[in-house]
Amino acid sequence: MRMHAIKSAIKVNGYAYANIADDVLAKTLPHLTFLSLFSYEARGGGNFAPIIVPHAEDAAIAKAQAAGVAPWLVVSNIGVDGKFDADLVHSILNDASAADNLISNLLKAMHGKGYVGLDVDFEFIKPQDRDAYSAFLAKCAAAMHKNGYTLSVAVPAKDADNAADSFTAAYDYAAIGRIADYVTLMTYDWGYATDGAMAVAPIGNVESTVKFAASKMPPSKILMGLPNYGYDWPTKTGPQNPGRAISNADAVELARKFNQPISFDEKSQSPFFVYYDADGKRREVWFEDARSVKAKLTLVEKYGLAGVSMWTINKFWPQGWLVLGAMYDVVKI
Repeated sequence: MRMHAIKSAIKVNGYAYANIADDVLAKTLPHLTFLSLFSYEARGGGNFAPIIVPHAEDAAIAKAQAAGVAPWLVVSNIGVDGKFDADLVHSILNDASAADNLISNLLKAMHGKGYVGLDVDFEFIKPQDRDAYSAFLAKCAAAMHKNGYTLSVAVPAKDADNAADSFTAAYDYAAIGRIADYVTLMTYDWGYATDGAMAVAPIGNVESTVKFAASKMPPSKILMGLPNYGYDWPTKTGPQNPGRAISNADAVELARKFNQPISFDEKSQSPFFVYYDADGKRREVWFEDARSVKAKLTLVEKYGLAGVSMWTINKFWPQGWLVLGAMYDVVKI
């Protein structure tokens, strides 16, 4: 009799906007442990702007609970201009009453909506706020745990502590790992909209980040980020001429539309292709496919991670879920 290897069970988080299509959510929930709805936006004084589609938020939470998926409220520091606001975070972290007010308001929203966990996604925090941020998270954790909730924290990818790196210096991996129940590593965007065309999540960079994080915090708390997107770059890319984000599924359709073969870069373990648009201009697309996600998913078992976290699930990605399901079982709540 042929014996099948027993698969490890991992936890899978999916970030979603509340307006995710009903059919996409229904097809995705079986693959998830956690559903993180993006996002409640922090405001001055510890107030926040909630998700702007409350009925969609309520429906997503109810569907998650019915599918054995734990819904998490995501709080971000996206300001009124739609960008991550470092000054906003600074004002909250350095004002005890504002921090307490934010935590209190979040708890009320979580209780009223039926969330079971909080995910903190504060980005571009100023380096000088490193200790204040860790202290804020400790206060968050105490409040969450007292009320029976979990705390997850999203952090930018890095493979070393570098006080001169304005993007990552504020994130003390060791402290955050002690405080949070889960830590999502944002292991993507090495290839970014305003940069030149390259892999979004090269396997070498991803593993360096995972290895460093696992040396600073319990691997059993780490959720490795998986990008459900790529970029479609013009030849001359820059702030005034950025690439456009494209889902992994749409990237394949784009290659098919222009009848272009998809190549695979062995070093980064990432697929890409080149095409010429309707105006005859050259464009280059890098994204993720079954091969690239398999390479990344091997790191979960190699480093003993809790699991993975996908940004975002708003577009269904059949290849990604098929590979994940073949390699691991998914923990359900």
